[in-house]
Amino acid sequence: MRVGIDARVLFGPHTGDRTYLLNLLRQFAQMDLPHEFVLFSDRWGNLPFHLPKNFRPILLPKMTRWLYTGILLPRACSACEVDLLHVQYIAPLFAPCPIVTTVHDVHWRRFPETFPTKDRWLMEIFLPLTFHRASAVITDSFASRIDLVQFFRVPQSKVQVVYLAAEERFFVRLPEKERRKVLERYGLTEGYALFVGVIQPRKNLERLLHAFALLRPQVECCPLVIAGKLGWNAERLMRLVGELKLSGCVKFIGYVPDEDLPAIYQGALVFVYPALWEGFGLPVLEAMASGVPVLTSATSSLGEIAENAAVLVDPLSVKSIFEGLRQLLTDESLRANLSQIGLMRARQFSWRKTAEETLRVYESVMRKA
Repeated sequence: MRVGIDARVLFGPHTGDRTYLLNLLRQFAQMDLPHEFVLFSDRWGNLPFHLPKNFRPILLPKMTRWLYTGILLPRACSACEVDLLHVQYIAPLFAPCPIVTTVHDVHWRRFPETFPTKDRWLMEIFLPLTFHRASAVITDSFASRIDLVQFFRVPQSKVQVVYLAAEERFFVRLPEKERRKVLERYGLTEGYALFVGVIQPRKNLERLLHAFALLRPQVECCPLVIAGKLGWNAERLMRLVGELKLSGCVKFIGYVPDEDLPAIYQGALVFVYPALWEGFGLPVLEAMASGVPVLTSATSSLGEIAENAAVLVDPLSVKSIFEGLRQLLTDESLRANLSQIGLMRARQFSWRKTAEETLRVYESVMRKA
């Protein structure tokens, strides 16, 4: 089987889409598979792993996203005689082979105010066409599968749930000297509450800040460290920090490179992730793998992934987030227990499983082609 993969995200901004594809391809490369993988991209650079002989990178001309997807990608599939094309989200309407698409979530259907209007409408136009064209749809959780079936009427038999995982490097405890050296570069000392993710409305950081403001009079101030690049509508959050008089205990450290993330996680006392809606919530597993006790939302995939290994809160309730924070920050035995069971929970997921189950989706599609 010759599999074509839209690989543009590998060399763009560091996002969840990139993390997904990078780890999927890393596993394929290690599995000594009989299949050939053709990687299509309009840019190319170094990858953190070696591409074996059955991987063929193809450099395509730079075009707008829509011309690339609609014209260049199907032409390249035809020229390279691929048997199946794997994309994320939007697929070409016309292609010479079956298509598998991975859709991580459709959170804008539940919280449209957390997604830019233009992007939301483009998804509303092109995603239904993709669902109609695709032979199979992969998504990250059963919560996301329910959304695809409910909001877009995708046949349940077409949607396959394939869980993601924390990378192995997060399970490795760094030497104290090495960990502190990384923290010093960001002006941090160990013992903070940590959030990791793009700073955008659906991450629910406004309610988290309000919960921290309630917490300060009752619990000795634990600094809140927010790690991630500024996303859509992040300016409101910056203003809110000042309005709530939290400037002294909230620190934005910006985007953190992959190589520094394990130290940033391991320096945290607790990890907080009360997102409104997630298709998977990879940072939750990364924190658990790092041995850090977690607070996250009981809703969407987050409750599904965390199960009983985290303090679960109602993301729409500042009071619920506040009470969860107070419980986690004041109960040392609870933190120790969650650290242990969180580590065990994170071990139940692996990128090798992700790769094996994705291959089964490919094979199923090809059997029906």
